[in-house]
Amino acid sequence: MTITTCVDAPMWAAKRRTPRTHPFSFPTSAACFVSMYSVVLQLGLAAERPVTAPRTQAIVQETVDTLRTSLSVEHPVAVSIVANNTRVVSVAAPPEPGGPFQLAIEAIFMDSLTDDELIAALAHELGHVWVFTHHPYLQTERLANEIAMRVVDRASLERVYGKMWAREGTNGDLVSFLGR
Repeated sequence: MTITTCVDAPMWAAKRRTPRTHPFSFPTSAACFVSMYSVVLQLGLAAERPVTAPRTQAIVQETVDTLRTSLSVEHPVAVSIVANNTRVVSVAAPPEPGGPFQLAIEAIFMDSLTDDELIAALAHELGHVWVFTHHPYLQTERLANEIAMRVVDRASLERVYGKMWAREGTNGDLVSFLGR
């Protein structure tokens, strides 16, 4: 999701404009990013948008923390960008009581995602955290997606599933994962 500071703001931060060739810049500050990101979530802006800056663990962690607030996930979640993850993107329960949930994302897969797709993937994993902390016996992909769709659009999740299935060489039923 390529979120550093407002100077390096991804293209999705700009209001939609017909030609997407104009550069978009803001004053540098983390606070600017947080407000810009909140506006994007509130407006529900969605489209395939290119990655515009390198992604670091700190940037992804900041995004997860912002999404946690938007999704009312009170428990901390620690992000790790890893070389290999058999599930590509996953979240695990805290290794010790009171500790943070562990969200791991495979670097190569993360780099294949647009900003919107990365946000959707992270929101999906946070959906699992929300379900686990509210209804631990109801854990399903579909329910995690329902939680995620409070802040991201279905199309972004569809693209993430498409990339995931292409990577695995499989296919799935989007209706069973996302509903109608």
